[in-house]
Amino acid sequence: MRARLLAARYPASAEVLELVAAAYDLIGDAKPAFEDTQALAERLQIALRSQSPVPLRDAVPDVAAYYNNPDPFAPSSFFARMALEAWARHAPLRHPDPAPNECPRCGHAPQLGVLRPAGNGNALFLACSLCRQEWPFRRTTCPECGEADPDKVGFYSTDGRDSVQTQTCQSCQSYLHLLVVEKDLELVPEVDELSLLELDVWAAEQGLHKIWPNLAGM
Repeated sequence: MRARLLAARYPASAEVLELVAAAYDLIGDAKPAFEDTQALAERLQIALRSQSPVPLRDAVPDVAAYYNNPDPFAPSSFFARMALEAWARHAPLRHPDPAPNECPRCGHAPQLGVLRPAGNGNALFLACSLCRQEWPFRRTTCPECGEADPDKVGFYSTDGRDSVQTQTCQSCQSYLHLLVVEKDLELVPEVDELSLLELDVWAAEQGLHKIWPNLAGM
């Protein structure tokens, strides 16, 4: 599995990647109804308790609360999000009137960006923080505030990670990671993004916040 491969490659992110890998092992190909997601989240919490970081061990999830008023920083959100993702990937969702920076399936905020080959370059797709749906978005534009001034929207890279760019916005002090598919054809966007915790720490040190934190709360 991709998560375990990345855990071995990037030790700083290994703990959360191993936990995510174990969670996906338990979920398998489950297609739960929304009514079943609470039981799935509680089952994940019990099964993964021994290998979870301390904040998660006693964090009993409330799936309905997270869905209606998501708090990605709450420890219990890890299990709620994993269960809701299993449901949302297959549910026949359709957001009635999404904004350009909202998922057209479920209305949630983007977790990251994906640059996919298109024509003579790459097209940007935002990836949902819940159901993982991707949708097109204008490049060099901040998905949080809509800033498009090239003097305020910047891009950063790090040695050894050609498949990653970090887009920042000076106007709203936000950032998100962009994953470049043509640089690594095996990447899994939502999993690879979890391997970038060192970049998240760097961004926090610059006073930036991610548009939507990932499963690690980063």
